Amino acid sequence: MAGDNERVEQYLENLALEVVSLEEGDIPSMGKIMNIICSLEEACQDINDSLFESLLKATKQYLEKLILGETSETEPIEKGVAVLQDIYRALARGEEYKGDASEALARLGIDGYAQGDQGSASEDISEQDEAIGSQGPEIEIEAAEENEGDQPGRKDLSEEDKEIMADFVVEALENLSTIEVNLIELEHNPNDIDTINAIFRPFHTIKGVSGFLNLEQINKLSHSAENLLDLARSGELAIDGAVIDIILESVDMLKEMIEEVRKALDAGRRPTPNQDIGPLVTRIQEIISASQEHKNKPLGELLVEKGAVETDDIEVVLEEQKKDPNKKVGEILVEKGIVKSKEVITALREQKRSRKKKVDFQVKVDTKKLDTLVDMTGELVIAQAILRQNESILSIADQRVYYALNQLYQISSTLQKTAMAMRMIPIKSTFQKMLRLVRDLSRSSGKKVALKMSGEDTEIDRNVVEEIYEPMVHMIRNAVDHGIETPNERVAVGKPKEGTVELKAYQKGSNIIIEIKDDGRGLDKDKILEKAISKGIVSESASLSEGEIYNLIFKPGFSTADVVTDISGRGVGMDVVKKAIEKLRGRVEIQSQVGKGSTFVIALPLTLAIVDGIIVRIAGQRYIIPALGILKSFKPRPSDYSTVEGRGEMIMVRGELIPLVRLNWLFQLSNTFTNPWDGLAVVVENEGEKLCLLVDELLGKEEVVIKSLGEGLKDVKGLAGGAILGDGRVGLILDIAGLFQIAKQDTKEGIQGLQRVA
Repeated sequence: MAGDNERVEQYLENLALEVVSLEEGDIPSMGKIMNIICSLEEACQDINDSLFESLLKATKQYLEKLILGETSETEPIEKGVAVLQDIYRALARGEEYKGDASEALARLGIDGYAQGDQGSASEDISEQDEAIGSQGPEIEIEAAEENEGDQPGRKDLSEEDKEIMADFVVEALENLSTIEVNLIELEHNPNDIDTINAIFRPFHTIKGVSGFLNLEQINKLSHSAENLLDLARSGELAIDGAVIDIILESVDMLKEMIEEVRKALDAGRRPTPNQDIGPLVTRIQEIISASQEHKNKPLGELLVEKGAVETDDIEVVLEEQKKDPNKKVGEILVEKGIVKSKEVITALREQKRSRKKKVDFQVKVDTKKLDTLVDMTGELVIAQAILRQNESILSIADQRVYYALNQLYQISSTLQKTAMAMRMIPIKSTFQKMLRLVRDLSRSSGKKVALKMSGEDTEIDRNVVEEIYEPMVHMIRNAVDHGIETPNERVAVGKPKEGTVELKAYQKGSNIIIEIKDDGRGLDKDKILEKAISKGIVSESASLSEGEIYNLIFKPGFSTADVVTDISGRGVGMDVVKKAIEKLRGRVEIQSQVGKGSTFVIALPLTLAIVDGIIVRIAGQRYIIPALGILKSFKPRPSDYSTVEGRGEMIMVRGELIPLVRLNWLFQLSNTFTNPWDGLAVVVENEGEKLCLLVDELLGKEEVVIKSLGEGLKDVKGLAGGAILGDGRVGLILDIAGLFQIAKQDTKEGIQGLQRVA
């Protein structure tokens, strides 16, 4: 196959990661997916397989229908991408695809396809292309926009109006995101007045600005939602599941309308949202009307509802109050010892709900400016390190120079920590988005599932948070769909009806650990191994540890699901999840027990800008090994060294034979010694496997600022980036996961090299 294998494989992985979390109406994500498909088409020009080509075209055309709003179902795209991956894997192995793509094509709108009839699928698509027109749907969109220009009453926006509306779109979408997060928190704590206020304020802001901009529908819906929340703030409306649901519906519809405003701005015309908000506003008004029946409840009635007093007690107190009108009901109740003062105070607070919260003012900063600040601070740290090691500076005997250098070091170090802290954000927002995900998944699957969270205030680099969101979505989906049993199944094995998924985050050294744990059925090692053998992933004679068996679920296309659901089970995602985590220089481990549940442990660096590493010398060159993957370093003895047929050189470490990798061979450097016991061995670990990296010398531990190697070297395996060291020279940062891949591929070459040395 003449195609660029690595590029095609990467595009397919990116495509799978995007579609697995695609939601209805998410136009920005659809645009991103369209760009990936277009890039994939270019990369696949030399692939001569009509089925692959037909399915890719069908996927693209279905996506165009999604974008135009002609359909809303996203599952066919996910199905199509899964089959595309399977076909390409077969082609990459030089085999014929033996699966059945007819269902995927049918779901994408290509009917009448049977196995072995690829030509008809291509003809169907070609006919659809002709029906649409050679330029595709873009012409229709442009024509529609031109026609709108002829409509009476249509007015183009001035540049000033565009700027104001663009700011409104950004602010409104941001406000709606905070509403969504706080609503899930409110469902767990419905009486939290601070959370209610936090939801009320964004609706109030959207209402005010939309009114100013004459966006009537947005204004009307946000005003209705604001009225509903105002009753909740005053204690006249109890927050329950029905209220949460209707506010979530309001948020979703407002998002749709604001996206319409964004589209109109892009087209340079005045927005005209056409959503029918009438039924939703009517339902909100019905809830408001019903709540008015319970408005202004007197203190006595509130205390009776709480069970603090009996109705007869209140009647006695009211009779006594008639004799002395200056006395209040609460005062008489306390004097007579009928209730405690604490209960009266609580009831009075519920009446007033007048508590206020201090708001900390914040300044919004463009993320590009923030990244530039971090980069420049890193350059400052490098410059002061070079200055401190300059021989001309070190030869100066003036103590004032040393004092100034130390002061510069302290300032630059503090500035670097502050700049990095500015880029750190709590993982809370990502965690709380999972609350709604679990809520929706439990409803659609018919299961009872609760999400427990801890460590939400743990801070992590903003870029890491953005990249980890989609992998977490897929892992939560798997936990609910495959991990948690149905209520009947749980009761049958002595578990509570409601399953639990736990999300935990905490800092460990220079890393953040995220644990995703469920109390479901756990992973079945035997079933995983059986499926892996049947798919040819491992041989029947393979001897695998428990951890290695669990890691098989990360293999491309691997799935033990007996039934494909709307949630998961198509073999799309877990391999992409693993690669997404590795891209962040992280790792994922699995712990599981049948019948008890599973725990996925993700370890990630706190920041992508700095790496904590050990500097080593190899054949006169300096390299940096990330400290995260290092287990130990030692000088091997001749008795520790041996060779194993088919596996090459090995080093005995605490009774375990570990493959030896000569880094000078991997990077084609000169030999400084032949015998391994003349150098040092650094033991590194990745996914439960270990390697001994042979180096000349350990030079020390240092935090270094990561620099990109540029476009020309970004795909070099075994290297994660570069760093400028204290003497101004560049040190290359090793990629541990990449080294394991190279070591496996080059075992045969390594043995041949060993024979040459011998």
